[in-house]
Amino acid sequence: MRIDWRVWPLSYQLPPGRREPFPLIRTKDMRYHPYFLGPLTRGIWRLFAYRFTKPGLWALLVTVLIGAYGSNSLQMQGYVPFVYLAALWMIDIIGVWFYRPRVILQVQHPDRIGVGDTLLMECIVESRRHLNPPELNLLPNMLPPNLDSHPIEGVIVPGIGFKKRIKIELGLYCTKRGVYEWPGFRVESEFPLGLVRSLQTFRQHQQILVYPNFNPLTTLTLTAGRRYQPGGVSLASKVGESFEYMGNRPYRGGDDIRHIDWRATARLNAPVVREYREEYLMRVAVILDAYIPDDADPGEWDSFENAVSLCAAVTDYMTRSDYLVDLFAAGSTLYHLLAGRNLANLDQVLDILACVQTSSEASFEILEPELMMHLEQITTVICLFLDWDETRQLFVSRLLEEGTGVRVIVVRDSPCTSDPRYADMPGSMTLINAAQFAAGIAEL
Repeated sequence: MRIDWRVWPLSYQLPPGRREPFPLIRTKDMRYHPYFLGPLTRGIWRLFAYRFTKPGLWALLVTVLIGAYGSNSLQMQGYVPFVYLAALWMIDIIGVWFYRPRVILQVQHPDRIGVGDTLLMECIVESRRHLNPPELNLLPNMLPPNLDSHPIEGVIVPGIGFKKRIKIELGLYCTKRGVYEWPGFRVESEFPLGLVRSLQTFRQHQQILVYPNFNPLTTLTLTAGRRYQPGGVSLASKVGESFEYMGNRPYRGGDDIRHIDWRATARLNAPVVREYREEYLMRVAVILDAYIPDDADPGEWDSFENAVSLCAAVTDYMTRSDYLVDLFAAGSTLYHLLAGRNLANLDQVLDILACVQTSSEASFEILEPELMMHLEQITTVICLFLDWDETRQLFVSRLLEEGTGVRVIVVRDSPCTSDPRYADMPGSMTLINAAQFAAGIAEL
């Protein structure tokens, strides 16, 4: 199964009441800034940020001040410098119009990247006019808050001749997991005087998936034995695997002819096939708790991001080992993916973890029936919780009653609702705070 994350909702999710400001950079989309809530303020921002350079803004201020003084004063001829400044502005505006950029832009880039990594985009710029400025500036247009252009103000494109091409690289730095999109790119020119800019906008819808960041685990302790899996190795992988040989039996219709024992067939003068017993496998369920109430403090949102990264590390460890992994991500939507042993690779798991969002409603009601359908083949359940309370304790108790091994990991900074020290459960429990996570977790 391949996860089509392009049809999922974009994860610009923020905690309630936590619309944080970000630096006023010309590549950012101001729809997500708390100081630019209306179309008028955003339009004024785009006018001054896109069209005027920093020297141009200072020159505009000086022009306005001199113009205001010259129009009201009879003592000095203030209109004289104003006329010179107005002529300077007129020359620059006409020059910018004549040398406005007209290019064709082609962009290619990977569609997946990890948190903290820089996405390199290969950009091919082709000139479509004779009057070209000596250099252009290429930058992404209207980036979401968690993406930054690298370099921050775009990349310089040197002057190119008519119908000539040049290949450059533009970076994109990713600071938080999720699915992100932006409407395209801009090519700008400040020629000739550097007061105002001319620009060309390319509406080329772009979308990328940002994986959660995680440190690979070296040790993960699980308490359970193997269970018989219907289908055995044939369910997981036949590459490099072998069944356990049990003996021979008479041939029955539908048997694979590759399993015929030709020596025994010749000796008995009747078709005989070799019989194999399919393997017992370790199948582990990983449950990611995404329930955060509306009145939760901001620290719980940070704990959820740490839990997602820890879930990626646990899944990575088990897919590298001899495990089948059932991932249950219980957020606003329940996701279930069976991975490991060539069933699904780690990228598909990370696709889900990059997009999973929190829910303000407890999701154990929809998670438990789905889990119980597969519990007979599951040997161990790893629960990544954001809190420890009565609801979660009852959920774990029901799993233990079914004879399944349980490992509980609570990712939280503040004290839990119920004290884990007095929890009546034989399973293993681990508490992880932000300091431990920041120091790096190699063993669980």
